[in-house]
Amino acid sequence: MIDFIKIRYFFYFISLLLVLFGALSLYIFHPKLGIDLIGGEILEVKTNLEVKNLLKDLGIRGNVFQTKDSYIIKGENLKNLWSEIKKRDPQSERIRQDSLSSNLSYELRRKALLMIIFVLLAIGSYIAFAFRKLKTYFSLVIISFIVIVTLFHDIMGSVGFYVFLSKYFNFDLDLKFITAMLIITGFSVHDTIVVFDRLRENLLNMKSNKKDISKIKEIFNQSITQTLRRSIFVSSTAILAILPLTFLIPELQGFLIAIQIGIIIGTYSSICLASPLLFEYLK
Repeated sequence: MIDFIKIRYFFYFISLLLVLFGALSLYIFHPKLGIDLIGGEILEVKTNLEVKNLLKDLGIRGNVFQTKDSYIIKGENLKNLWSEIKKRDPQSERIRQDSLSSNLSYELRRKALLMIIFVLLAIGSYIAFAFRKLKTYFSLVIISFIVIVTLFHDIMGSVGFYVFLSKYFNFDLDLKFITAMLIITGFSVHDTIVVFDRLRENLLNMKSNKKDISKIKEIFNQSITQTLRRSIFVSSTAILAILPLTFLIPELQGFLIAIQIGIIIGTYSSICLASPLLFEYLK
């Protein structure tokens, strides 16, 4: 049996690197924000032109996503792009052209941030209530705080890898990414609940004194080991279910990759971070 508690400081170091990587990636890689967060236009066309080369020729900054039948172009100033495409390829067909004002995008950014904060606080409060029977061992505030810290770790780690990949795969940091982060929090906290539930069951059935740290340490390791295989299998199944869609739906590629990254990091944190952190705060 792996002594997860003994090597917990190694896990803390890895987690600290993940959080720092996530925070610094926003400054190092300068991700492109989607038009739903900064405002701009979206144009979808069917054309035989090489749209990426056309944007370079015209000096227009924008992201291009190629679907099976069309090109989706996102940028801040695409007003004259359609007329240029039509001029160079008269057979081109415009499927849609929409715009989003900067005021509306600001409101979306604000509400998205508030939504993430609310979700983290709501999950933390629920966990404290659900595991109230552990209050003889841990403060309920500490349990709630550890879950929120773990979820924040998952979000920051996912941000880091997603922003790094966006540099090479032309992903946007948009509302779909924020939706992916909310999905990740749900998946991660579900994994954490499973580990904590087994821990609660084992602690409440413990026959020795609650001050026996060596026995409690053994129970922590036992609880993590008992749920380890389940956590890995469930996460692997979810990733295998999503992976084919990543290649079949190009316009959702960034969204699906973000979810897969988050599942991996969330599984790691549930096993290697949440429970060891809880052990640190034994009463």
